[in-house]
Amino acid sequence: MTETTERRFLYSTVASYGSQLGRMALRLITDLALARLIIPEQHGLFALAWSTVVLAGFFRDLGLQYELVRHERQPYGSVLLWEIFWGGAVTVTLVLGAGWFSGLDPELPGVLRVLSLFVLIEAFAIVPKVFFERELRVTRLVAPEIMRGAVMATVSIALAVSGAGVWSFVAGELAAMVCFVVVLWIRAWNSIHLEFEWRTIPHLLRRSFLLFLIAVVSNAMPFVGRYIVEIRDSTAMVGQYEKALLWAMRAQILFVPALIRALYPALVAYRDDPKRFVAAYRLGTVAILAIEVMAVYFLFFNTEVVILQILLGPNWLEAVALIKIVCFATLLDPFTRLGGELLKVRRQDRVWLVVAIVNILCLIGFGWILSGLYGTEGMAWAHYLLLGNLLMAWRIWQICGDEFPKLLRDLMFVYLLPLPFFLAAAAIFPAATWSRFVASLVILAIVGLTFLLRFAEPFKRFFGRVPASPAEPIHFDDPI
Repeated sequence: MTETTERRFLYSTVASYGSQLGRMALRLITDLALARLIIPEQHGLFALAWSTVVLAGFFRDLGLQYELVRHERQPYGSVLLWEIFWGGAVTVTLVLGAGWFSGLDPELPGVLRVLSLFVLIEAFAIVPKVFFERELRVTRLVAPEIMRGAVMATVSIALAVSGAGVWSFVAGELAAMVCFVVVLWIRAWNSIHLEFEWRTIPHLLRRSFLLFLIAVVSNAMPFVGRYIVEIRDSTAMVGQYEKALLWAMRAQILFVPALIRALYPALVAYRDDPKRFVAAYRLGTVAILAIEVMAVYFLFFNTEVVILQILLGPNWLEAVALIKIVCFATLLDPFTRLGGELLKVRRQDRVWLVVAIVNILCLIGFGWILSGLYGTEGMAWAHYLLLGNLLMAWRIWQICGDEFPKLLRDLMFVYLLPLPFFLAAAAIFPAATWSRFVASLVILAIVGLTFLLRFAEPFKRFFGRVPASPAEPIHFDDPI
């Protein structure tokens, strides 16, 4: 029997989550160990350097990895040529220009010069990684990605124990990426077809330019606050702010990228089937928000126990207040989670770009004003004022049509179901106690089971379609 797109989408989604869970488990171990071995100021220093390197990576790609997924000719060889050539140029530029960042922190240029090698090394990984994702063969990426996390954990923790400080992060990231590239090419070499044609690159760059702008603006969002906090406060507070965002958005960081890497190629396959196109988006959005809502409620009502006693230790007291502010802000943009993938497949890149620009301008503007008035907590409050999300909601409404009110209903169910349970636990059990923590775990089990019962049937219908059956609408309205 021919394998359907739904089945490949399902297998790739499961593989994505498996890989993401494995990597996040390793990252969690690493993060917890390094939080206790390295002082917050060194965390803040690496956060500033890492933000710069990640943004440099988008200038290396210029959107080509996103265009490669939807491009009909699959020009893997041409993209590989560009990644290596331009990746080297961006790396050299970053090394030579590292001194410009000395105004933020005197130690930052030295760290940045070494860490900039990551931009070039990662360039070799883009094409084989996109190849497996485009073909919905994410299962081939699981082992290399988990191995990367293991190398990162081993190297960074070993160096941190020896007192290497910020260089523990740097060495861990570089060593892990080298190993990832080698294993990835071993797996892809006999499968991927490479045609090295320089003449196709200008055409690809024209088609990917808006995707590049979107990627830069969207992915700069988590980093903007770090630079503002550094200017307004200190490198140590950057470390506190970075940890607060990391843990407040932990579920989003864990599950959204894992779903997107399978959803985007699936939406490309469904672009001529509007009903399944919208159904895939709706299923993904509901699944993501159900997990995020449970994580946010649990963290908000148990922040002190989770952060100070279980995870990071007493050095991160300032992060607790920031987490309580910012965690619910992550739930205000349910449509932007996967909405960009809808727009990208439909080549409505300009709309997504406007959303991203409005959001980052709001974050910079409101963040600068509020941080001046209320310090780093003001920067955290600025995350509630991202007005571009309203434009995204309106555009998703247009695309989804009659399915949009049903999606709203599902999201309201997801948002409100845990609230009375957690409010009752907060009224009965004192804050920052293990009794509330245990009660919250019980609530998570109840809410999670209820979500599963409510949404299991439409998932079964979507992923259970056989190859010969016609595309039919996915009904979410069956009684539980």
